[in-house]
Amino acid sequence: MTAHYDTDGILVETTNEEGTCWNSPNYDTDARHKVYAAPTLALAQQWLREKKHFDVLVDREYFLGKVGKYFAKIIRLKDGAMSETPKYRSYDKALEAGIARALRAK
Repeated sequence: MTAHYDTDGILVETTNEEGTCWNSPNYDTDARHKVYAAPTLALAQQWLREKKHFDVLVDREYFLGKVGKYFAKIIRLKDGAMSETPKYRSYDKALEAGIARALRAK
């Protein structure tokens, strides 16, 4: 099972018994059929840290003994600038939002 994004940005999972490399330029030259690799959130988070120098950390609200929603902190490692995402009910949604914000940052 492999995962990729189609040209509309939709995540698609397919079975690839032939071992075709979806990102190979020889696979398909028609722009309508192009697909893009879909890394896991953890791989995207690692790539951002190692290559783009952004740390994306997920935290959870905690107030007076009550646990709240998740949010991500995005830290630019070269100068320590930090921003936060809105609050989300799930860890994965918060991490996804943090990664998206880090990708848009300069």
